[in-house]
Amino acid sequence: MDALCVSCDGSLKIPGDSYQGEIVSCPGCATELEIQSVDPLELALAPEPEEDWGE
Repeated sequence: MDALCVSCDGSLKIPGDSYQGEIVSCPGCATELEIQSVDPLELALAPEPEEDWGE
């Protein structure tokens, strides 16, 4: 599947076996994107990991 990066509008290929919640990287700008939906394909910026602080 072809998609556009939400950050740089660069083209990226999403494998056909991808799933909702999977994180993919844009080859153009290295932004991490999360697959929000596979049908129709929808991408969003991946959430930043939160710090745990051992709690």
